[in-house]
Order: sequence, then structure tokens, then C-alpha cells
Amino acid sequence: MAKNPLHDRKQQIPPSYNKTEEIYSTQNPHGQNTRQKQEMGHLPKVRKITNLFKQTDINIAFKITNTIQQQTRPKNHGMTPDHNKSGIYELKCNTCSKAYIGQTNRNLSLRFREHNRYIKNNDPPQSAYAQHILQNIHEYGTLADTMTLLKPLHDTAKLILYEQLFIQAFHHNGDLIDEQSTTEHNPLFQLTIST
Repeated sequence: MAKNPLHDRKQQIPPSYNKTEEIYSTQNPHGQNTRQKQEMGHLPKVRKITNLFKQTDINIAFKITNTIQQQTRPKNHGMTPDHNKSGIYELKCNTCSKAYIGQTNRNLSLRFREHNRYIKNNDPPQSAYAQHILQNIHEYGTLADTMTLLKPLHDTAKLILYEQLFIQAFHHNGDLIDEQSTTEHNPLFQLTIST
């Protein structure tokens, strides 16, 4: 008589799982079909679902959710990707590597799509970045290539203040596009930039 390989695995099923039986057909040595039961372990919710359909002709199929791909996929541990945050951002020109500094209280991907729409619709007055790209015939890229979150902010009262600080810093370093106007130099900004 053949030994059931699952018989030795009964002890390996964690105690938190309920055991249920799965019936499968095999042929005995005389060529007759026989039905055998095989013990399987799974969660109580699965057992409740199978019990609902036990008296019907409906067969239930289950999908494995604990795959190798899911186990090896990098986890972001609840962190929001930068393109889904709001705050102060930098848009880089792919040709000259100068940057536009902006602020938004919405997510960055939405604001990036707006800048791209201004470029595609040839509407430069809406965006200094679009004006720079269109007037200089420079290249722009994807969200991942060109847009960087400099400071995540949720407080809308601080957005303009931090935007001006970053504009001053980029202007001071010569990294700001010419189309973005800088306000008069604020001595407080100058003090933080030079230290």
C-alpha cells in the first residue's frame, strides 16, 4: 500500500489553521476509480466560503496570494512616493540643466501634467518652465527624470515662503532658469544661503 506523502505533513500545519479535507480521485491497482480524502490546512474564512457552496454544484477555486513575487517585491513600508506629495519642487531642463522652482498644495504628478500640457499646447504664459522650454527649444523629460521634491509641505501658509527661499538659493548658485523672475533679494534669505 502506498504511503500518503501528506500524512507526515499533518504535524507541520500551524495550529492557527483549520484543517479541512479535499477529495480527489485515483485509480486503485485493479483499475477502479476510488475517491480519497486529503487533509489541507487553510484559514477559517476559506472554510466558511466552501461550506456555503457545499450543497450546490458550484466548485470553488482559490488563488494563491502568497507568491514568491509578492515576497520579493520591495516594500515601501507605508511611505508615500514623492510624486504623490505636495510641497516645493524643482523642474530641471534636460538641455541646460537649469531648474524651475515651484510650489503646489496638490500632488506633484498633477502639477507636472499641467506643466507638460502648457508645453504641448504652446501656452508659455501659464508657466515659466514651459516658457523656457518653448523659447529656447530645449528638451523636457518624464516626471522621474525632471521633477524633484525639494521640501514636502502640507501647510499652505509656508509654501510661498519656502518657494522664495529655494528660488533665492538656486539664483545665488546660478541654477535657476532665466525665465523665472526672482524677487528683490531678501537679507534673511541671503543670510541662510551664505551660511
